Amino acid sequence: MAATLAALIFLGGMITGCAQSPSTDALKGPAKEAASAVRTASLAVDLRLQERATAAAGTTTADDMLKGMQSATDELESFGAKTQEEQSLRDSMLACFSTISRSLIHARDALAAPTSAPDGGKNLAGSVQLPAVQGELRTATEQLDELMTKAGIQ
Repeated sequence: MAATLAALIFLGGMITGCAQSPSTDALKGPAKEAASAVRTASLAVDLRLQERATAAAGTTTADDMLKGMQSATDELESFGAKTQEEQSLRDSMLACFSTISRSLIHARDALAAPTSAPDGGKNLAGSVQLPAVQGELRTATEQLDELMTKAGIQ
């Protein structure tokens, strides 16, 4: 009876272990953290464009998302790839994370820039930069989504 139970536990572990590749498990956390960061920053830019958030709130959000990206990047950099495929996926994710970080820095800068002048004019750096930054963030989101799909991360 005990031997049968041990065999079932062993087989259950083997089946569960085969469900996802180790690379997917190791990459899931950093990928989801990056996805959250880029989507949150995109929302902050949207809200600022609609004048429903202050520059301070948007800048703070972007700063927090940059910290999250650094954490995700650090975790991803510590991932030891055992196969060429895992190494390629890790390297692609690192490149994407770099793009996201750069976009977040641009978002932080644009969110901190004034969007209107005291006289009511709106042709200042922030109002000009925010739409371009939003495009950067959306492109970075699409790249990350494609990589997550490729890695089987949902």
